[in-house]
Amino acid sequence: MDWRRLERWAIIATIALYVAAAASLAIMLGESLLLEGSSQQRAFHDIANYLNRLGEIAGGMIIVIVLLILVGGGIGMLFLKAYDQFQENRKRRARERAEAVEEGKAIGIEQGRAEILDELRERGFDVNDLMSPDESDTEPPATP
Repeated sequence: MDWRRLERWAIIATIALYVAAAASLAIMLGESLLLEGSSQQRAFHDIANYLNRLGEIAGGMIIVIVLLILVGGGIGMLFLKAYDQFQENRKRRARERAEAVEEGKAIGIEQGRAEILDELRERGFDVNDLMSPDESDTEPPATP
C-alpha cells in the first residue's frame, strides 16, 4: 500500500474539513451579526439555506449510493453464483455423458465379442483353440 499517497489524501481531507468549518462559521456569524433585514443578512441567510439543502440532498444521495452498492453487489453475487452453478452442472453433464459413451462402447464391444463367439460356436469351431490361453480361461460358458 502506498502510505505516502494515503497520507496526502488524509491531509487534503483534513484541510477540506477545516475550510468547510471556517466557511460555515463565517456564514453563521454573517447571518447573525449583520443588521436585521439587510440585503447582506438575507444573502447569508439564503446561502445558509442553500448549503443546508445541499447537505440534506448530499446525505440522501450518499444513502442511495450505499444502498445501490449493497443491493447491486448482492445481485451481482447472485448472478455470479448462478453462473458458477451453471458451469459446474455443464461440466458434470459433459463428464457423465463421456462416461456413458465409454460404458456404451464397452458394452457394445462385449456384446459384439459374445455374438462373434456364438457365431463361431454355431459353425462348429472350438473357440478355445482360436483364443489365447488367457482369454479362454475367462470365457463364459457357451449358451446352447
